[in-house]
Amino acid sequence: MSNNPYHRDAGFYELNLSLPVISAIRRQEARIVLESLAGYADAAERVLEVGPGTGFYTLPLSRMFREVVAVEDSARMAEVLRERVRAAGAANVTVVNGDFLAREEDGRYEVAVAIGVLDYIGDPAAFVTKLCASARRAVVLTVPQQGLWGRCFVAANRLRGTAVYCYRAGALSDWAPGWRCTTKEVGLRTPLTRGLTLVAALERV
Repeated sequence: MSNNPYHRDAGFYELNLSLPVISAIRRQEARIVLESLAGYADAAERVLEVGPGTGFYTLPLSRMFREVVAVEDSARMAEVLRERVRAAGAANVTVVNGDFLAREEDGRYEVAVAIGVLDYIGDPAAFVTKLCASARRAVVLTVPQQGLWGRCFVAANRLRGTAVYCYRAGALSDWAPGWRCTTKEVGLRTPLTRGLTLVAALERV
């Protein structure tokens, strides 16, 4: 589905997330993401999580919704996530190792979530369209934003041979016609620079 460089090495992924700057950005992101999800939480409904990685958001989702289906296209990431789900006793989480874009998901979930996935997706419009088709009510996702920090993010990944993508905020509305889009910036935002990441909530209207 993507060119995510961490797919073969879950340990490197975990190490990267523990770096001080990235960890600080992730905490900011998590606060906004979980606040957004709290507005859609429903203990009687199902949520689809695409690209859960090793499960940073999966267990919190399991406490908000009746059932979580987590679709991860990295076999190693899915293996680590299954171990964490078992250890936590989260019986309402199903981990699927597969390509989200190749699955039949239309309209089966109340909410769809994709955090950190669009960084590596070459065809974001198709991906967001599929997310929206999968959710009856809302989609919560993150995208790297164009700007100084976005350019730094692209350049740093280019050095290790990985293509990543940054987007303008208005692109989300272009990809999801018929959905209301609200965004919040997180990560290194200053009076002179935009935040690195946009946390977006799409609501069906």
